[in-house]
Amino acid sequence: MSLICAQETGLTAEEYIACVGQSALGPTRPLSNTERVQAYLDNSNIVVTARDTNGTLVGVFRGMTDWGWICYYADLAVAETYQGKGIGGTLMDKAAEILGPGVTIALLSLPGAAGFYKKIGLTQTDAAFYRDRTHRT
Repeated sequence: MSLICAQETGLTAEEYIACVGQSALGPTRPLSNTERVQAYLDNSNIVVTARDTNGTLVGVFRGMTDWGWICYYADLAVAETYQGKGIGGTLMDKAAEILGPGVTIALLSLPGAAGFYKKIGLTQTDAAFYRDRTHRT
């Protein structure tokens, strides 16, 4: 299978929704709100995509980075029919290549995806914290 894996700007919410909606990540994202999806795509400063030979989006890595120290990655999704073919690892490798050797990639994993991240060589920690979107002070 031949894929084109590259950094992209201008990814549309419609393409993102079509791809991510076919992955385990889909139910965790507001895919019914195209405007909100487009806003978070527009405000991410690194998007790496995997496309098949027809140009169809089959995988996406999305993150926010300072380009010098860290990249917080928000999404790694591969359409279900393309899973198990190394695309997720390829997207991570391409993102790491673009970011450069001095930038660490950090993430919060869905519980069922932890094994995948271990398999591709990421280090697991139990020191992750987050403030839920519903938290009010």
